[in-house]
Amino acid sequence: MPALLEDPTTILPAPPAAKAAAKQLHPRRAVLKDSTAVTLYPITNGPFGVPASLIEYLHREFSDEIVRGSTYPMEEPMSLDVYRGYWFGTFAVVALVDEDEFPEGLVEGRDWERVCLGTFYVKPNYPGRCSHVCNAGFFTTPAARGRGVGMVMGQTYLAVAPVLGYKYSVFNLVFANNVASIKIWEKLGFQVIGRVPRAARLANSAELVDALIIGRDLV
Repeated sequence: MPALLEDPTTILPAPPAAKAAAKQLHPRRAVLKDSTAVTLYPITNGPFGVPASLIEYLHREFSDEIVRGSTYPMEEPMSLDVYRGYWFGTFAVVALVDEDEFPEGLVEGRDWERVCLGTFYVKPNYPGRCSHVCNAGFFTTPAARGRGVGMVMGQTYLAVAPVLGYKYSVFNLVFANNVASIKIWEKLGFQVIGRVPRAARLANSAELVDALIIGRDLV
């Protein structure tokens, strides 16, 4: 069975109660290290709940991240249509800077390069009777650099995943040279539960890089 990160077209069904539970989630507000107020919006009805221009912006940025070749295993960017389903097809969250003129947040007409700070998805890591074990993918935009967005999204992930019915979280491929990411997960109570030696051929390393498998109980 292909892993989700290896095959973006594979979409595993979420736990039976997840869809109903997602409707109980509300936007979550936070303050960054530089005192910027942000709101993290749950995306519960797929890409149809996200402005098309925002998806296009995130697709461009994510494609650039793949081309840089240091954090995700894909070698080639996916098409916009595939990205829509891959990132927003199950459940996702988008972090946006608060602006008085856009109280609804997720609307067309905003300067996404300035106000969109990141996004993450939550999906089952395994099918069927093991679908209560989830996986998540995180991505921050250039506007988020050095502002603590990763930690805020991690905290939000730990708040929403149990509501969706997930009992345990597994990150399959946390590359060992991604020190900043590993520090965030350690601070949030995750532990290394496995290691795949020489798993990745990355652009930022002359040697093959180990992949850490990181887990945390959500109950």
